[in-house]
Amino acid sequence: MNKFFKVIVLLAAFAGFASCVDPVVTPTGDERTIIYSVGDREEHRIVKSDTELDALLDDLCLYALQGDQVAFYSIGNHSTSATKEATSISTTDRNELKRWMKAMEKAGKTVNVTYDEHTGTWNGMAYASMPVSHDGNGCYTGVLTCVEMPIDDYAISTAMVPALRVNEDTLLVLMKYGYTLLCGNNFDEGDTTTLCGTIETHQLPDNTEYLALNLTSVSESVIAGSWLITSMTGAIDSTQNNGDIFEFNDDGTAQCTHDNQTTSGTWSIGDNGSLCCELLPSGGCWNINWISPLTLIISQINNNSYSIIVFEKNVETK
Repeated sequence: MNKFFKVIVLLAAFAGFASCVDPVVTPTGDERTIIYSVGDREEHRIVKSDTELDALLDDLCLYALQGDQVAFYSIGNHSTSATKEATSISTTDRNELKRWMKAMEKAGKTVNVTYDEHTGTWNGMAYASMPVSHDGNGCYTGVLTCVEMPIDDYAISTAMVPALRVNEDTLLVLMKYGYTLLCGNNFDEGDTTTLCGTIETHQLPDNTEYLALNLTSVSESVIAGSWLITSMTGAIDSTQNNGDIFEFNDDGTAQCTHDNQTTSGTWSIGDNGSLCCELLPSGGCWNINWISPLTLIISQINNNSYSIIVFEKNVETK
């Protein structure tokens, strides 16, 4: 039987930010706004050229070198051919890291960078959707694999079950509605993907433990609240405008206030961690590229255009 490990990697979590933040400016032309976090600080900067982008990336590398975890996402100037797979890099060459960071920025991915002072190695991971963990709930990126089913007190089986390998020491057996899933025709082993759910620890008869990811227990409190649209880019055919307010309620209902008129609907978090609400433009599901206590950024590729909506927490309701 495969060994299951109890070590959980701490993913990027954004907590303790300041209570206010300047509005994110909608980029024009080759301009783009880079929103980034350094440790527990969230900021943004407008860049208008490769020189200004290089300067920002130098700053971010310096923060990582000093021991901070760095994450950033670019609003604007994106390719519509970006893949959803996670991309990683490990290098001792700072210039190689910067070239990779620029490529990931162009591809519209959220980038995380750390520095290992013991080995002198820069480690980067880029995602199509932001992996976040709030109060133990969130989204986790890894490689899908099939493993032998753990044997518990209720079953004896040699069935193969899907698991998400987050890293060398972290394997999450996949569950849904409280039941362990089985490898089958709809399971693409070897794919890199981001899955959302709640981490659960299960104990075997011999008192060893393994980790499971319950895909149906996503904490919707990560999104629940009142959000104000501050920026919309791309080919978005919508009646929404900057300044419109979206209310995502704990009970799954939603409201959009536009020109003092309120429309009601529903919202949910999709199986792949996307935000789904019929009140959003196109009425479909949007990738969550960035989520923090103050900022929510979602994106969608539609009609060969990379569309982005930036929300900020509506502090007036607090």
